[in-house]
Amino acid sequence: MRTAGLAIGFSQADAAGAQDFDAMDVEFNVLTPARSKSFWSELFDNRANRKRPFDYLSGGMPDRLIYFGGIDASKWSFGAFAGAQWMPNGFDRNGFILRLFASESLERYVDRFGRYDTQITRAYLLPGYMFRVGRMEAQFLLGPDAEVDFFYRNGRSDRWRSRLGLRGIADLWWEPTAELMVQYALTGTTIDNGYTTRIAAGWRLFDSFWIGPEAALSRDRFSRQTRIGVHLTGLRTNDYEWSFAAGRVSDDFGRDGVYGRLGIMLRPKRAPFFDN
Repeated sequence: MRTAGLAIGFSQADAAGAQDFDAMDVEFNVLTPARSKSFWSELFDNRANRKRPFDYLSGGMPDRLIYFGGIDASKWSFGAFAGAQWMPNGFDRNGFILRLFASESLERYVDRFGRYDTQITRAYLLPGYMFRVGRMEAQFLLGPDAEVDFFYRNGRSDRWRSRLGLRGIADLWWEPTAELMVQYALTGTTIDNGYTTRIAAGWRLFDSFWIGPEAALSRDRFSRQTRIGVHLTGLRTNDYEWSFAAGRVSDDFGRDGVYGRLGIMLRPKRAPFFDN
């Protein structure tokens, strides 16, 4: 009887041990690191080991192909854009990238002589390279650029033109701490010597998105435009990631008003322990 009792006890202990390991495995998949008791110490903690595993807000996903699109509007303009980016080494690894982009926009200017509309079609296909150093991610791209403009005066077609050029892009994302981020983008093209630069800062809120200020400057040989506003970046719903922005815009034609931007990105969630 003693022997039988010991055998039963060992078998129950083995079953309990297996159950405990299963429970630990489930907890490992769903639990996140414990947060600091002090809000300010958490906000400014820049130790590398504080970075969250499987961090959706930081772009830590193994996608090889992502799709994006959106709209941008102001008092005198409206545009839509779409594109895709291919990363054969994965989204969270250094390596070659290829970005395809296309947009369609309408710009309007009114003076005492009439109404002038410009329909602008842009497209580019840019190869590049992405690398990460600590908490910073950088993407650099360079390739052919194309633009077609249709000009209208008082609702009637006036003329059109097409241009080919070379475009370069630099995108930087840096997280100085686990709760703060800085984003900078610079794009330039030989078409009309145009360039756009944008800088934004963000605070991680509710572990669900980044929110903070942004500023942008665009210029070509025709005009200059300045934007100052706020943005919300990285809000996820299932496989979609959303971004929003709004603020004040002005240009050197004396036009000023408000602007709004909506962006959407299709990025499936990361599968735990998936070897990318």
